[in-house]
Amino acid sequence: MADEPSALEPTTSPLQPVPRLHLVTDQRLCGERPLVDVVAEAARSGLGAVQLREKDLAGGPLLAEALALKRVLGATLLVVNERADVAAAAGAAGVHLPGDGLPVDVARRLLGPDALIGRSAHSVAEAQAAEQAGADYVILGTIFATASKPDREPAGLALVEATAQAVRLPVIAIGGIDEQNVAAVIGAGAWGVAVMSAILRAPAPAVAAERLQAIVGRETAWR
Repeated sequence: MADEPSALEPTTSPLQPVPRLHLVTDQRLCGERPLVDVVAEAARSGLGAVQLREKDLAGGPLLAEALALKRVLGATLLVVNERADVAAAAGAAGVHLPGDGLPVDVARRLLGPDALIGRSAHSVAEAQAAEQAGADYVILGTIFATASKPDREPAGLALVEATAQAVRLPVIAIGGIDEQNVAAVIGAGAWGVAVMSAILRAPAPAVAAERLQAIVGRETAWR
């Protein structure tokens, strides 16, 4: 009998593999620099995916931002937060769904069988539900205290460990992750990480992305 897959092995097989390092956008964290410039600089250092998450933009401006990002991302995948229609119109690699967003199967019908479809989760039960619904990965948080979610109590590494043992799809940890703690997050069982401030606020986004990518690569090399 074949061995059962481990908790760290993804069970879905989209056309593109689930990246290990995700950058989630927030123009407000970029200071006076245009978001597209900061993201383009970071992408040159090996980001796996950029999730366009600009909640204050309506559909038209969000699509324009998505298209602008696609022109500078190169091999880095573009994923649009929540708006499957914008993801489809921009030719993005996929969509990331909030917990109360579209059902995964609906997003899959809109974007096709090879699209990357993620779901946000804040507990083991939510991650299990996302897996059962057919998501390709979950973004799990909030792991550490973060200014982007000031009212959410950080769950800590215990949530990463418990979730990675409970599901077989990739767990992408988010929330206060930086160079100092990313190795511990991967060590707790995360497939990868998603960051915002660690790159967007950095004086040199390319350097910050390169350092994070190097740590994640080193910590996942044995998997």
